[in-house]
Amino acid sequence: MMTEDKILLTARYVEGDMDEAENADFEMRMQSDTELQEHLKDYKHVHQRLKIQLAPDQQDIAFKETLKHTGAQYFAAPKVVSFKTNLKWLSGVAAVLIIGLLVWAPWRSNLYQTYHIDAQMLVTERGAEKITDLDKAAVLFNDQKYVEAQNLLAKLVQQQPENAMIHYYYGLSLIEINKLVEARSILTPVYGNESVFKYDAAYAIAMSYLKEDQKSDCKIWLQKIPEGTTHYQKAIELLGKLK
Repeated sequence: MMTEDKILLTARYVEGDMDEAENADFEMRMQSDTELQEHLKDYKHVHQRLKIQLAPDQQDIAFKETLKHTGAQYFAAPKVVSFKTNLKWLSGVAAVLIIGLLVWAPWRSNLYQTYHIDAQMLVTERGAEKITDLDKAAVLFNDQKYVEAQNLLAKLVQQQPENAMIHYYYGLSLIEINKLVEARSILTPVYGNESVFKYDAAYAIAMSYLKEDQKSDCKIWLQKIPEGTTHYQKAIELLGKLK
């Protein structure tokens, strides 16, 4: 079942739009579906916040009642709309807004933006006279022109199949342009070999899963990163947020 379908099911459950059989089926499914449990928790949280923002408080209601009774002495009786109807309408608005928020899920994107690898590719040696394709790829990568960078890096990977650094930055470029499965196929061998990029590759693979909101796989790769390595602190912090 797609994420959007689960969110819509959650909305129907919270808003009381399911019949008895659907309600029972949803509750049974939720017992083994952690994603559904998370959607329910998020929906209720946002729903409550929106009710606080959209629904008038008791002081507002009392003030309006005072105005209504005072005005009735001097003016024609105003048209009064049932507050219960307003609440039902507001609940519907809240439901639409919540579904939009959960489908968009900006916090997921923000989590990736917070923890993704913000690397600079430095390859040129001082005094080098000739600008190589690797230098050009580095400039493109550092300028965040990842499509152009990965085109050059793909050629270099073919030319230098044992160069872990080229594979690593090629994998990062692929992640940035959302070629996530291909990125993992490039980065997994880097992790499997002993090089200075071993645990950088593990963290990058974790980020590729985070970008897809595959939390379980993301955590598996974060747990491979040992203490004392570059991304260890960020990995531990992110693991805490993914619980």
